[in-house]
Amino acid sequence: MDFTLNETQSMLGDAVDRLLADRFDFAARQKQLASGISHDPDLWQAFAALGLMGIAIDSKHGGSGMGFEELAVVLERFGGALVTAPYVPTVVLAGGLLQALGSDDQQAQWLPKIADGSLCAALAHGERQARETLEWVAATAQRTAAGWQLNGAKMVVLGGDVADLFLVSARTGGQSGDCAGISLFAVPRDQVAAHLRGYALYDGSGASELGLDQLTLPADALVGPEGEALTAIELAYDRGAAAVSMEAVGAMKRLRDLTLDYIKTRRQFGQPLGSHQVLQHRMVDLHMAVEVAESMALSAVLAIATAADPDDRKARISAAKVAIGQAAREVGQSAVQLHGGIALTDEYAAGHYFKKLTLVERQFGRVDYHLERYARLMKA
Repeated sequence: MDFTLNETQSMLGDAVDRLLADRFDFAARQKQLASGISHDPDLWQAFAALGLMGIAIDSKHGGSGMGFEELAVVLERFGGALVTAPYVPTVVLAGGLLQALGSDDQQAQWLPKIADGSLCAALAHGERQARETLEWVAATAQRTAAGWQLNGAKMVVLGGDVADLFLVSARTGGQSGDCAGISLFAVPRDQVAAHLRGYALYDGSGASELGLDQLTLPADALVGPEGEALTAIELAYDRGAAAVSMEAVGAMKRLRDLTLDYIKTRRQFGQPLGSHQVLQHRMVDLHMAVEVAESMALSAVLAIATAADPDDRKARISAAKVAIGQAAREVGQSAVQLHGGIALTDEYAAGHYFKKLTLVERQFGRVDYHLERYARLMKA
């Protein structure tokens, strides 16, 4: 596999690096977190002006029609800068689902707004009893004379604290745990605002809980064929796993470099910490973990971009997510140990990277889940 960036991807990465260096350095992040917000609308518009919101959206809807490989370039930079904006929920999850399932009218209504930065969106699928079982949907949607009535609740809706549009899964047939009978609905924020509770995640990004108490929707709120949304939702979660894996690679690289600089300059007993052979060995191990993680994350990106067989895609995503989860823990814990007490302070960047990597390890399936899924797929 060729992991080399082409000219367009290299230019895209350089442009994102310049924007983040100018608009979202660590001091800017600290200021944003202190204000209690996860999303800066001005920074979001800067992303849109650079074309980052519409990278994977078709040109007829205001995007540039690129692929997941270009999204990965952006995501690695965002991970390195610890960006908290709802880019994965809006562009990777909701945007991908609208392109996969949305009608022509729905795509024309929502995709241009994602591309120009005027809309944040979120996928509301997870439920309290579901854990990593995507087919476990207890929320229901019943037909009415006016359209649909939804009941239930969703939890840990990534980006839900600022989302203008929710793509909500609900069961139109079958029982909780059945693969068939899951449908997807487009729900504007003003229809659920009274039952929405936003909060900050461990890394400073935002999420929400969402209540669906006799929510009435028009007939055209249904996104895609009735009862057949699970396959697209599974792909969306795999896209999410690949996306946060690339964010983790960016964060690991920055944390590795930060740690190396620290042990080169920090002196104890008249010598730099880096002069001790045992710490040199620790840095080699840390560096190798980052290299393995990057290779596996890129493999996941290529699985999303090229795998025609869903089982092949799932197996490759699970293998990558296991490697990323293990590397995230090794790199994060080693960096904190090598930094000593300073890494536990909010004033220093290392602790923020540790929090980001700790969260990524748990998003879109933990290591145990992906180990079990990989083993099951390999036996099939």
